[in-house]
Amino acid sequence: MSQRYDYYDWYEPSRPKEVKGGIKAQSKRGSFSQKWWGKLWISTLENFDIGARLSRGRSYARMGQVASLEIKKGCVYAEVQGSRKEAYRICIKLKTFTEEQWLKVIAGILEKPIFAAQLLGNEMPQEIESVFKKAGLSLFPQKKEDLETGCSCPDWSNPCKHIAAVFYLMAEAFDKDPFLLFKMRGMERNEFVDLLQHTGANVDKDGSQTLAAVLKIEHESLPADPGLFWGQSPATVPGAGGLTPVVLHAALPKRLGSLAFWRSDKNFIDEMESIYKNASGYVSNGEH
Repeated sequence: MSQRYDYYDWYEPSRPKEVKGGIKAQSKRGSFSQKWWGKLWISTLENFDIGARLSRGRSYARMGQVASLEIKKGCVYAEVQGSRKEAYRICIKLKTFTEEQWLKVIAGILEKPIFAAQLLGNEMPQEIESVFKKAGLSLFPQKKEDLETGCSCPDWSNPCKHIAAVFYLMAEAFDKDPFLLFKMRGMERNEFVDLLQHTGANVDKDGSQTLAAVLKIEHESLPADPGLFWGQSPATVPGAGGLTPVVLHAALPKRLGSLAFWRSDKNFIDEMESIYKNASGYVSNGEH
C-alpha cells in the first residue's frame, strides 16, 4: 500500500481563518453538481487520488474559504484563505484549442444543429464529446497531466485542499453556464455563436430546419423614451388606438444574464428587476 497520504489522514488539520464575503458553495451536503457535465468535472478531481484533501476541499468550498475566483481562457485564478494570514494563490490551467481545432469542432456541430440549440439553452449535449473526438480533441480533461495546477501553500500535495475547493465551486459554475467549459478551452460564448453564424447556415438532414433558425436570438430593445426607461407614466402612442407601451425594468442586466458566482438564494435577474422598479418609483416621485 502506498504511504504517500497515510500520515495526512491522521494529522490534525489546522483551522482556516474566517473569510468575510467568501464564495460559498450552494450545495450544503451531497453532490456539488446536478448536471452531468459538472459531475464529470468533479470526477476528474476525484481521480487524482488525493485522500483526505478531498473532504477538506469540500469543507473549504462550503465554508466560503474561496475569497475570489476568476475563470479566464485556459486558466482559473483564485484566492483561498487557509490558516495563515495571507490567502493562498491558486492557478488551474487547461490547454486551449487552436482556431483551426475549434473550426473542426464547429464543423461537427454544424452537422447537428440541435447541439447548438441545447448549448444556447445552457444545456451541454450528452454526446458533445463525440464531436470533439471526431476533431481529435476532448472537451474534458482525460488524465491528471491534462491539467496544470498550482497553489502557493506549503502543502507538498498537488492538488491540495485549496485547489480541491476551487474545483468544487467551478463544477457549480459549469452547471449554470456550460460555456465556461468552452472558455477553459479558449472559446467564449459570443465567439462560438459568431463562428457558427459565419461558417454557414446549413440545413439539417431532413431539410426542415436551418442553423440560422436555431441560432436566432431576439435582443431586447431599450425604451427610446427616458421617462419610459425610468418607469414614469408613459404618454399614449399617437395613432395606436390609445395603446400604452410596456414598461421594461432591468433591460441591461437582462441582457447580461445571471452572474456565474451569484451566491444569493434569490434569483439575480429578479432581484435586479425589483431594484430597477423601486429606483424608477423614486425618480418618478422626484426623490433622490
